[in-house]
Amino acid sequence: MFNMAGANNFLNLRDIKMMNIARNYMAVLSFIVLSSVCGTAISADETGPMLERNLFSIGFGISDNSISNPDEDDTGFQFFVAYDLNEVNLMDGVRSSIEFGFMDYGFSRDSTGIWGTYVVDGNLGEQIGWLARAGLDIGDDSGLVVGAGLDFQANDRSAFRLEYVVRDEVDSLQFNFLYHL
Repeated sequence: MFNMAGANNFLNLRDIKMMNIARNYMAVLSFIVLSSVCGTAISADETGPMLERNLFSIGFGISDNSISNPDEDDTGFQFFVAYDLNEVNLMDGVRSSIEFGFMDYGFSRDSTGIWGTYVVDGNLGEQIGWLARAGLDIGDDSGLVVGAGLDFQANDRSAFRLEYVVRDEVDSLQFNFLYHL
């Protein structure tokens, strides 16, 4: 006998899988569009570029992700684009930027998301700095994102970051590499 409830569950699972696939494609497409902006300046008018190429950074990293069930903790990865906001500095010695990225929370779990955060950072020493972030994650763990960490300036263009980032369901210890264009 045909079970209508089973058919509805099948359709729901199929719809969910299609939505996950569409979201993954949108995340990758968003990253491609943001990355292409890094290669060219966008002109607002004839007076000059609206976005300066030298204010962009690109980055990638790995994360140790923890969720409520310890058996499902996993390692994930992310890549992101940052843009320095030289005009929006909160106080002397504190810089600000916006970052947009794509994150896969774990290789054994179908969980991804795109995120955007406002980041403030400053120096603690010659090569060591601090950073804090707040923003939104849109994906399998949609909601607020907050985090803090340290960065190590390897040279004028590259830095390594160690951060602890909290989302609604996933907490991440992240190790990222950032390259200033």
